[in-house]
Amino acid sequence: MEEFILKKDFLDWIGNLKNLKGLSENTLSAYQRDVKKFIVFLTNYLGSDPNLVDLSNLTNTNFRGYLAEQKNLGNSNVSIGRQISSLKSFFNYLIRIKKINNSPIIALKGPRHKKSLPRPIMADLAIAVIKEAKNIDDEKWIGQRNQTILLLLYGCGLRISEALNLNYCDMTTNDYLVIKGKGNKERIVPVMDYIKNSISDYIKVCPFEFSNEDPLFLGKRMKRLSPRIIQYALEKIRVVLSLPETATPHALRHSFATHLLENGGDLRTIQELLGHSSLSTTQRYTKVENSQLLNIYTKTHPLAKNK
Repeated sequence: MEEFILKKDFLDWIGNLKNLKGLSENTLSAYQRDVKKFIVFLTNYLGSDPNLVDLSNLTNTNFRGYLAEQKNLGNSNVSIGRQISSLKSFFNYLIRIKKINNSPIIALKGPRHKKSLPRPIMADLAIAVIKEAKNIDDEKWIGQRNQTILLLLYGCGLRISEALNLNYCDMTTNDYLVIKGKGNKERIVPVMDYIKNSISDYIKVCPFEFSNEDPLFLGKRMKRLSPRIIQYALEKIRVVLSLPETATPHALRHSFATHLLENGGDLRTIQELLGHSSLSTTQRYTKVENSQLLNIYTKTHPLAKNK
């Protein structure tokens, strides 16, 4: 990491996040990038590396100037909202350890943005996507690997990061996986035989030897697979099957939840399978047509049988 005056405080803050917050690696990386971008902005604004006194003297105007610059650079409201959260975390930490007294960033509210719902993929198309994954790469083991990952997204409701964070030792003879999700929260996810067989087939054709702590899903350089590889594979599948850009890895996870609900699954169970801490989050991810909900309701409620 490059040298700058606030480096020690910056690294102490990152260490605190790792030890206390239980943030995912992706979120942790984003927080680091956000604060480093702000320090670069201040360096350009002040003409020198900022120190703790400079941070103490920042005004609302300074922060809004930075956020306005980010907006002009094309950052979305979602991205700017996360940057505000990152800065609040950093400055809150400095206040808590008494390096600065206060900061106007703490009271600054982020821009409003609509919570966009991921669009589910129809069941037959989701299955077609998974089958096609084997055909878009010349190397058999890569096709099997990609298909297995997509099966875990659609068949188990895993996040792409959860699937790619699996290690070889996570594969047991049990009919379930122990998944570590957001905030390091563990949940039990059942795995049907079809998916277990796909995992076994991938391990058999993979050209690399596995030891227990190795990543389960490897790239060509024997390193843990990047999400971008699976996103790129789906881009190629979308072209072959003429699917919209909304057919993403996250859409497969959302389809898992939506199709369970459409076929009579209850929200509490789906909440557990997805690893949501709040039922309201599950309701947002599993929104289905009112007519479908009415159909489930009229088929299952006792009063519906007493016509």
